[in-house]
Formats: sequence, structure tokens, C-alpha cells
Amino acid sequence: MRLAVTGGGTGGHIYPAMAVAEYAIENIPGTSVLFVGSSSGPEGGAAGAAGLPFAGLDVEGVAGENPLKAFSALLKFRRAARACRKILRDFGAECVLGTGGYASAPACSAALRLEVPLILHEMNHDPGLVTRLYGRRASRVALAYQETAGLLPARSATVVTGVPVRPAIGRLAVEETAARLREEGMARFGLERSRATLLVFGGSQGARVLNESLWEALAEQAGRADLQVLHLVGRRDFRDERTAGSARMLAEGPLLYRPVEYLEAMELAYAVADLAVTRAGAGTLAELAVVGLPAVLVPFTHAAGGHQERNARALEKTGAVKVAPEEGGSARPGVELAFEAIGDPCVLKNMREAVRTSGLADGAKGIISLIEEVT
Repeated sequence: MRLAVTGGGTGGHIYPAMAVAEYAIENIPGTSVLFVGSSSGPEGGAAGAAGLPFAGLDVEGVAGENPLKAFSALLKFRRAARACRKILRDFGAECVLGTGGYASAPACSAALRLEVPLILHEMNHDPGLVTRLYGRRASRVALAYQETAGLLPARSATVVTGVPVRPAIGRLAVEETAARLREEGMARFGLERSRATLLVFGGSQGARVLNESLWEALAEQAGRADLQVLHLVGRRDFRDERTAGSARMLAEGPLLYRPVEYLEAMELAYAVADLAVTRAGAGTLAELAVVGLPAVLVPFTHAAGGHQERNARALEKTGAVKVAPEEGGSARPGVELAFEAIGDPCVLKNMREAVRTSGLADGAKGIISLIEEVT
């Protein structure tokens, strides 16, 4: 199978595409994958790190209401779509998978012009622009949430698959693997098996609002001998004096505080955690579902179209998570809620059972099945 995957602009669109690509290569002999995206975005680096060939396009998103910006973006889109038709023909693409973001639009358009089957994946509760534009003409539209189908154009061929996650994280669904990685993570981070572990993270760059709110709250929790905090601070804030200051303050216990600058092997953090405090990106929610990790979600207030808030509220209905929006630019309510919840085993048990049945779990297999149907 010759599969072209396209998506980009942010990691939320890139990682699901990468997850499907990795799953296809691992499970379908003879599969070749080409990643198509923006030449200026992070997708090229992600594809290179995974050993995938990459075709970069000069495209840009439309920000705000600036008509000159919109006109420039439209011209670039038309040139990129024309170039993409040649890219797909030369590659011999049998199917194109689009996971959203402005960088995916040219390849989706080219697929339709060439009559190559197009599969779209919409990971957010409210569909993005690319899904709305091409959903009706796509061969299939894979969804994370059943309710999303009602927000798409009539006659869109929707199927609920969940969200693809990276294979390394998907393997945590296997009990033996999870136990082995838990032991490895405990040793790597210097954690104690007898304590509950709170994981606080906001992506590779961290989330300053989460970081600042946690630093403020740590002093109040310093006397807890039942708890340890694994904090993925992010490269930007790791050198902030408050990181080192919090570590010094808590060095003598009883609370254990373990700040980490950046973690490539995210599966180790998930394996040791009992509760997470994080944002509400669709990829993160899918990973929580696969791992079976309950969370307190603090949606990013500036996410396009408020999609993180909608993602979080949809999952909150299942009982798998608690949602605590920022108040006055602070995530303190969410951090305090997490410190309270992690001390209640019954609350954690109920949330853990709900998150495993939330329906967001790994969608790579389902999406590959759709691709095989149309090729």
C-alpha cells in the first residue's frame, strides 16, 4: 500500500498522522508512507525523526480578518495544491489521509482532483475548517466523537474510530507492558511505589499557567507524605528560578517533587501516574484513554474556536475527567482540585473505570481498516 498522510501546523495534527503511519508500516507488509505538510512547520522534523520521506509545501494559515493575509494564503494554497498533484502522482498514492490543520488542505484538494481516495480524521469535538470543507467529498470521515457527525455537511460518510496514538503509548494498554514501564519509570524519576503520583504537564514546551499555579500550590502540600509530583516543566520554563526553588524547598520532604525539563519517552510518565493535570488537546485525551489515566483538565483558553473546552466538556460527561477552566489567567482551581482528588481512592477508581470506556482509545487500527476498505 502507498499511503500519503498529511496534517500539520501543530503537534495535535501531526501525531495522529504519525501514529497511523507507524501502525500501517508495522502491520501491513510492503507499506510505503509519504508525509506531506508545510515546509515551515514542525511536521518535517517529526517525519524525519520517524524515518519517513517528507514533501514540504509553502502554505500558511489565515489569521484574523486581514484581507491581504487571506489573499496571500489563498495564492499559496492554489500553488501548493497544484504542486501536490504532481507529488501524489509521482509517489503513486493509493490513498490520502488528512488529519487537519491548514497544511493538510493542499493534499486533500489534490487527492480529490486526482480521484485518489481521501480519508479525513477529525480528532476534535467541533470539526475544523479542513474537515468542513472536504468532509462531504471524502471517502470516509473518521471521528473521535459521535456528536461530531451532526456538525458536518449532510451525506458525509462518518465512522467513529477514536484518535490514533503513538504505538509506544498504545502498548501501555497491555498489563504486562504497563507494569514493566511503571518499574522503569519509578527508577528513572526517583519515585516511591508507596506514594500516589500526580503528573503535571503541558506538552513539549510546557504550559506556563500550569507551571506557575503548581509552584504556588506546592508549599501548601509540602507536608504530604502520601504524595509525589512528577512535573514536566517544559524547556522554556525549566530554568525559571521557581523550578529550582520548589525543588530546594521540598528537598527534605515529606512531599516528593520531581521536575523534568523534557521527556521524549512520555509512556514512562503515563505508566507511573495515578492522576494527571494537563490541557485538553485531542491527542492528549486519546492518550489518557488508552492508558486509562484519569485527569483534571485545564483547557487552553486561546485554542482555535475554543475546541479544547469542547473536547474537555464532552469527556467530562463520561466521568473520566474533571474540568477546571482557568480563572483570571490562573490554573490554581485545577491544581487544587487535583491535589484533593488524588487523596481519594474511590474518586480515582471511578474516574479510571470511566476513562477506559470513554470511546477515545486508539483509533489507528480503525482508520487503517477504513483505508483498506477504499483502496
